[in-house]
Amino acid sequence: MKEIKKNLNGDIKAKNVQLITEEWENLWVMSLKEASEKASENWLDLMEIWRKDDLVIVKILDFWKYLYKLKKQDQKNKQNSKAPELKTIKITFNISEHDLDVKRRQAQGFAKDRNPIKLILVLKWRENQYSDIAKTKITNFVKSLEEIYKMDNDIMRVWNMFTVNLKTIK
Repeated sequence: MKEIKKNLNGDIKAKNVQLITEEWENLWVMSLKEASEKASENWLDLMEIWRKDDLVIVKILDFWKYLYKLKKQDQKNKQNSKAPELKTIKITFNISEHDLDVKRRQAQGFAKDRNPIKLILVLKWRENQYSDIAKTKITNFVKSLEEIYKMDNDIMRVWNMFTVNLKTIK
């Protein structure tokens, strides 16, 4: 949580202040002594929220409750700002058209969360003879996703495995 650099209670240096309540109701300008008396009557704190030349605006609030709300807001912001995670989709040489559709829908789900994809096709045994067909199969799959993904690099072959990275279109 970021550090708060606001003046509280006795740290406020001013003769007159403009006082705001917890509900943001304006109580107009009064002396700092009157404002601190109003705050202490309700067991609350004074926090300086704005200062310009001779005008100081202070707010009556429960400082610990304020810190608690800030902490909760930070946690919520952290939770909502999740970094994209690299997802992997594996297809096989003999994959059926229905299974390809399932993989496409899975990729579309990943696109909603803006996650990049690593697409892998592994050849086994005699399938290694048909590397050109395997490359075509991967190319067709990538083309079917071209509305939401674009290729980050070319299709690479390492031994018996074809890989390509896809990233979402912004």
